[in-house]
Amino acid sequence: MDFSLAKNWHFGERFRAQFRAEFFNILTIPNLANPYGGQNGFGFNDPSVGGFGCGCATPDVAAANPAVGSGGPRSVHLGLKLIF
Repeated sequence: MDFSLAKNWHFGERFRAQFRAEFFNILTIPNLANPYGGQNGFGFNDPSVGGFGCGCATPDVAAANPAVGSGGPRSVHLGLKLIF
């Protein structure tokens, strides 16, 4: 679940500012990746490897994209936009 907040300010008739806070995966509910496949070393298919069958990564971490997407850690983006 994602969530965002925005606050607008008006400085006279010509200038405006907008502050935004965006929260991705706000509840931090992990969706673990498939332990029998994956990228970047998360494919624990070999029983001789110590991490065999481990669901240790979320789908986006296993795909080398840990900040955006489903199942990753909570991510917060802040922004300020000046309009003139």
